[in-house]
Amino acid sequence: MQLRDILAEPLGLRLLHGDAAALHRPVTRACVTDMPDPTPFVTPGALVCTGLVWRRDPTDSAPYIGVLARAGAAAVAAGRSLHGHVPDDVIAACRQHDLPLLEAPQTLPFSRLIEHLAARNAETRLRRVKSGLARQRRLLATVAAGGDPNDLLTEFARDEDIAAWLLTGTGAPIAGTAPLTEDQIDTLIGSAAAAPRLPVTLPDGYAVWPVGGRMGDRISLWYLVIRDDAEIDDSGADLAAVAELYRMRHRERLRLRWEIDNPDRIDPLPEGAVAVVVQAVTRSNAGAVEAISHPAESPTEPIDSGTPPLGQQRRAATSDRDPEATTTARGRNGTLSDPDDLRMLVHEILPTARTELDREGRIIAWTTGGEREVADELRRRLGRLRPALRGVRLRVGISSCRSGESVSGTVASAAAAASVPTAEVVSIRIADVDSAVGLLTAVPDGLQRRFAERVLGPIVDYDRRTGAGLLQTLEIFLGCAGSWRQAADRMHLHLNTVRYRIGRVEELTGRDLGRLDDRLDLYLAVRAYTAPV
Repeated sequence: MQLRDILAEPLGLRLLHGDAAALHRPVTRACVTDMPDPTPFVTPGALVCTGLVWRRDPTDSAPYIGVLARAGAAAVAAGRSLHGHVPDDVIAACRQHDLPLLEAPQTLPFSRLIEHLAARNAETRLRRVKSGLARQRRLLATVAAGGDPNDLLTEFARDEDIAAWLLTGTGAPIAGTAPLTEDQIDTLIGSAAAAPRLPVTLPDGYAVWPVGGRMGDRISLWYLVIRDDAEIDDSGADLAAVAELYRMRHRERLRLRWEIDNPDRIDPLPEGAVAVVVQAVTRSNAGAVEAISHPAESPTEPIDSGTPPLGQQRRAATSDRDPEATTTARGRNGTLSDPDDLRMLVHEILPTARTELDREGRIIAWTTGGEREVADELRRRLGRLRPALRGVRLRVGISSCRSGESVSGTVASAAAAASVPTAEVVSIRIADVDSAVGLLTAVPDGLQRRFAERVLGPIVDYDRRTGAGLLQTLEIFLGCAGSWRQAADRMHLHLNTVRYRIGRVEELTGRDLGRLDDRLDLYLAVRAYTAPV
């Protein structure tokens, strides 16, 4: 019941303090106490009935009402028998602590008030049970008749006079009674994923229920979002339970599709197809990076000198293991113990993609579109899972299949980008193999750093001891395409000073900047050394 419902009962209660918003407060139970410390007798949502026996003088009111407010009381019902009225200091204390105050007439014993409210609560529960059963029958009838989720939400929203949405864990809309902006979805999914428990009530009248998923899992489940200005009752749980039938049907259809799609007999890829490799990793207690591995069922076949079938090309191309990762047993992490969960996520974000699971437990997906567009979509939707990943990191590599490029080469590029270790919870990398610098980005960060330190170590050490600025001079010199004059002008130095510094660089590194291969070594080393960590 709400506070306004109690005031509407024929009990003679009168509101002394409380605004319109306070009248919508839910009241879960009623209790009677005049103890000096009422805390043990007050639970959140309680209507506290008191004869004001605890009040010895006006200074007692503010501390006592404050204790009730902090205990989560919904309202106070004060009797008039002791003082003949409710003192002004009690009213002021309720106003101070924003606690609604009701006045009970002298002819109303608190025992009769509690009995009356208990009877009405029992009637309300019975009506809700009957209404819930009828509602569930209607909702199940909609499912049985072959209606889609929009039919389900439309009927529910019409009956309850609310707005409702069904969203995946990454915020992909399944159904809804009105459009939601991406920013609204970011807020709803982020709040739900970070909530200690579900369902959860959010600002602006939103409430979120979990749809499916294992206990504690915020990755494989969907969310039912309801917006209602009034109190939201158990009808949300009824709809979430029925919506789970759609989620299960969706997952089973995808599994059937995976079984039918034999990767060795897939049609040739369209021009401009994009390969996406998704890998989940976690950190062990010792701090080492570990891959969450779900090996494919098929045995490893040797690849002969001929051209293997498409599926074998893909599996062969993704066999290189992350040098900082080790394979873990199935189910090592509770949030991604089922390999299908990660694969389902990819299909939620890229609905038209074709996917398979490789021997390393990574998801290999093929889709269409530009690399940037695919990366942006993955970055936004996977980013919504950050609060739910709980120590798991998702690495994604993307590479488009250029004209004349092999399928295995495209997948290998994406897999290399996905294998780069990073501290980011969700890492999205596009495999840039059109340049030497882009190719270097596919090398793990630690290996890049070791290469740079090995090549530039003598220069860095010399600069540290003398402050000569050789590394800065080398970087600017290479940026000026080896032009002495341009480098000198940019650094505001004499031409001979630049020549002398570059000569010292060549002596210390054993490289000749007149040779193309040596210049490339130094250029890549500088790029790797100065790149942000």
